[in-house]
Parts: sequence; structure tokens; C-alpha cells
Amino acid sequence: MEIYEEPDVVYLVAELPGVKPEDVTISVEGNRLMIKGTKEPVAVKAERVHRYERTYGAFAREFRLSVAIDSSMIKASFDLGVLTLTLPKAETAKLHEIKIEAAPENALLTA
Repeated sequence: MEIYEEPDVVYLVAELPGVKPEDVTISVEGNRLMIKGTKEPVAVKAERVHRYERTYGAFAREFRLSVAIDSSMIKASFDLGVLTLTLPKAETAKLHEIKIEAAPENALLTA
């Protein structure tokens, strides 16, 4: 799992080898992002199995997001077992610069 941030967006990249996109659900509630899914076992037709190290079954991960996300604009893509979530930041979470206006030259003298 990798999570990285740009000025306007947060990216989450997860490797899910052997998982079908339709077996994954993604949800957002407040500042919590949840990824749940199921990896189905592969049928092995062998008389003897010497080693079985891959895991199967249900999985779930939950993340607390450190910035406000615009959940209506989240995009998810799945390519070659890699899930990529693009999480656009809400306007309130983006950096806003505030301009300082210069006071008129005589402002301090007239006050």
C-alpha cells in the first residue's frame, strides 16, 4: 500500500494480486476510507501439495484521511492487480494564500 499527496489530490495505490475488481468494495465515511474484498482460492489439481503460502479469503483495510476529501469526485482504477484511488481534496483542505494589501501611506497618520 502506498499513499502520497499532491497539492490538490491524495493517491492510494494497493497491490491486490489475484483479486478481481468486482470482488472489491471501497467506501468513504467522514475521514475514513475502507477497502474490503475477497480473494478466491485457486483450485490446485495435484496429488500432493508441497507448499501452500498464498492467502485467500476476506480482507479489509481502513485508513484515516488527514485531509478533507471530495468523496463525490473519487476515482478508482484497477490494472494488472493494482488498485489506484484518486482522492481529490475538498476546497477547504487545499492551500489558500492570502494577499496582504498595503495600507495607504497616510493611514497611520490619520488614525
